[in-house]
Amino acid sequence: MTEVDPYKILFEQDIKSASNIPSVTFISNVDDFLKDKVIDEVFNRLQEAHQKYKYYESKLTNNVSLLTVRAKQLQESLDIVERVEKKKDDTYNVQYELSEGVYSSAEVKEPKSIYLWLGANVMLEYSFEEAGEVLRKNKESVDRQLKETIQDLGFVKDQITTTDVNISRVYNYDVLQKRKQKQNKGREEEEEEEK
Repeated sequence: MTEVDPYKILFEQDIKSASNIPSVTFISNVDDFLKDKVIDEVFNRLQEAHQKYKYYESKLTNNVSLLTVRAKQLQESLDIVERVEKKKDDTYNVQYELSEGVYSSAEVKEPKSIYLWLGANVMLEYSFEEAGEVLRKNKESVDRQLKETIQDLGFVKDQITTTDVNISRVYNYDVLQKRKQKQNKGREEEEEEEK
């Protein structure tokens, strides 16, 4: 027989983000929730969850920045392909970056194709239509990833807020219980002295 984890209720596995990040359950009735649990263990689990969510938040924020830059680069590349395609029957001068901070100029005569830098030291020649199609597919993929990442970031921020509230509620409950125990102990001592 498998042992039931009394802390499992803290994390609902049914509700998930796009990246399968588990959600934390709001502890609405702290007294009922803590009946059969050790407060320090619950508190520690909540703090661990808070740290994990903060890690997720940091990672997702970084991913949003990277994907935003990537989407912008893809859009700029699409714009360049469209501009070059419109001038495919012309001759014109262009400036291009040779290496970081080093630019050169070239004369382009009636271009028939375009080269796309795919990364990992790979560059391929495409027709204008193919290049546009490749870039649009990549842009759609990056836009979808960006949307899901932003959705996950909002989800994680909600989980951080819920975890913060749970930590506060458990902490306050613990303080009240200790205060009640101290008051009860003081009453018992007074009753003992009266006898």
